[in-house]
Amino acid sequence: MNSTMKSKESESVANYVFIKLLSTDLEQIREQMKNPVRQARGKRKDRKAMKHKRLNRDGWGFSYYPYYQMRIDDELFHGLACLIQLTDGEENYWATPKAGRIQVTGAGMCWLELVPDDVSRVITVKYFPEGTHDAERKHYPVPSDQRYQPSIYYVDITEGMEYDEYGIATYIDKYLDVIFTPEGDVKIDDRDELDAAYASGELTKEQYDAALQECESILKEYCEDIAKTGAWCAKIREMVEEKIKAGEPIKPCKEVLELQNSKLYRVTTQFTKQSRTILGDNLTGVYLHGSAVMGCYNPEKSDVDLIVVVNDSLSDDVKRKFMDMIMTLNDEGPAKGIEMSIVRKADCNPYLYPTPFELHFSAMHVGWYRDNPEDYIKKMKGTDADLAAHFTIIQKRGKRLYGAPIDEVFAIVPQADYVDSIWNDIADAEEEITDHPTYLTLNLARVLAYLKDGLVLSKKEGGEWALNNVPDSYHRLIKAALSEYAGAMDLSYDAELAKDYAGYMVGEIARTKGKLI
Repeated sequence: MNSTMKSKESESVANYVFIKLLSTDLEQIREQMKNPVRQARGKRKDRKAMKHKRLNRDGWGFSYYPYYQMRIDDELFHGLACLIQLTDGEENYWATPKAGRIQVTGAGMCWLELVPDDVSRVITVKYFPEGTHDAERKHYPVPSDQRYQPSIYYVDITEGMEYDEYGIATYIDKYLDVIFTPEGDVKIDDRDELDAAYASGELTKEQYDAALQECESILKEYCEDIAKTGAWCAKIREMVEEKIKAGEPIKPCKEVLELQNSKLYRVTTQFTKQSRTILGDNLTGVYLHGSAVMGCYNPEKSDVDLIVVVNDSLSDDVKRKFMDMIMTLNDEGPAKGIEMSIVRKADCNPYLYPTPFELHFSAMHVGWYRDNPEDYIKKMKGTDADLAAHFTIIQKRGKRLYGAPIDEVFAIVPQADYVDSIWNDIADAEEEITDHPTYLTLNLARVLAYLKDGLVLSKKEGGEWALNNVPDSYHRLIKAALSEYAGAMDLSYDAELAKDYAGYMVGEIARTKGKLI
């Protein structure tokens, strides 16, 4: 092994994204590399130049992803090391012959990115949540350091490194990639793009040949003994984790700065941290739902919707500590504050309807708790049919902030219970719509969207669905509700039109509901 890798001693809904099957024969790969199908060089074709890709991976669409970027100088490794902690995002999978279905994104995973000195590559190791691996990986070779179990390795061949205005390392992607798994799958990816770039004149012969030589070095250094590669990466990750534990700060890139400065981030981060402190071993998990996970969160119009799951019932003393914490965070949160319920795991799976709750809070309860906390603690316990709707959103689109995976905690809510829950929320819409026009206009739409098309939508998505599925005469009302929900000043509504819309929608919902159940 060369200096880039040596031992200390000498060394939605889940999305399935499938890539082409990987080869498993290194010699076959090397032979193919010697005989490329090259296009004749000539006039440059209309093609994009090499992409610049930031190592904070902002293009992947993560919302919450602490990103660390640091220099490591050690006998084991000299170069740049970065770590992304995936705290949200859909679970995405690729497919390979030996490993089968392999996870590449999902809450709890970590990506270690290594940029060794004096070579032209970025090594990305996509790790399972600490101490685990996918049980479907029947032939997975558990590494010696079981804390860090890689799902897949992805090596980009690069033309160079730059830094953006925030100091985020950015590599120039020279098309060719090497992908391999712990089980022994190996693939050379995007060779056709490299050949096309050379044929078009974008790459010189020297650049082209350098990419092929770098690819050969990667195959030799990393793919001939993948277990050794895994051990090397694990030791570097341990160094990175130690630096983070010692106080290495999150790299303040634009996305992270915006995130850290947002009320949503501060509230959810502190809520999760303090829930762990107050509830200790009794805490099963903390889960986010509502607009914050459905792409329509607005700090001026939205609340923060949270479900806390515990193993055992709570004492009044613990409830009091929890409520004091919430009251403080509610003052720091978005305009509509926090809405949360604490439920027992035993009532989530198997599912019980209406669902019992240990404690509930929303902004409308601030005065009650502030004036008489003992009375609030004593009386705020019972059952809540709305939890069927909340649990369904968590199952379909929710985010785990801490604790056990969603599908292990929440059983599937029966359709009849979910329909009853969302019906209860809009049953009196004809009488109430003039008092809550935006909420009910959009909520009626998303209820009908579920009953007709089986869609679990946000209010915004429900309104957009309605523009294609309800009579044109109501479109002016729906567009006004969407505009106000998106952040426009409070709008005036035609009260008669709103009542007529509510009557029509409730009638449609009742008819469709009757056919469904």
